[in-house]
Amino acid sequence: MFMEGHVPKGGACISVFLVLKGRDGILVGKMTRPEIWIDRFLVGEAFAPKYAASGKWLIPASHLKFGENPEDAAVRVLVEQVGARKSKLSLLQVQSHLSQDPNDPEAAHWDICLIYGGRPRGKVERPEWFSDLRFVKPKELTSEDFTRGHGDVLKELGVIKK
Repeated sequence: MFMEGHVPKGGACISVFLVLKGRDGILVGKMTRPEIWIDRFLVGEAFAPKYAASGKWLIPASHLKFGENPEDAAVRVLVEQVGARKSKLSLLQVQSHLSQDPNDPEAAHWDICLIYGGRPRGKVERPEWFSDLRFVKPKELTSEDFTRGHGDVLKELGVIKK
């Protein structure tokens, strides 16, 4: 399947997203320090600076490392990105998103998203790669409040309505 001639011109990504619930809503953050996101969490060099500059929310997520098991990737995001202790995560849904540039429909990009849910154990502290990290009530959020793809994941999952 992922062979030459079988991948969209815009590429394909396999990612894990974490929907972490707390008393005050779901955990969302705003990216800062794009160089850390590129190096540690595999965000594309062309995207990380744009996401950080946008001031939009994201949910904890990462592309999978080559050969990485999705469950291991989800735990990596929980522990390394969020700084939480290991806790039970459950696979909630697998989503497939195709992004197309109207000016170049053949340059589509395909995202395969594995969404895990859970509750972080202990207090969540903001690491240096987030300018803001907190729990927000889903009814206060729309898909437009998020960086590319993150709002779509939450909307398709039914966590946010708009």
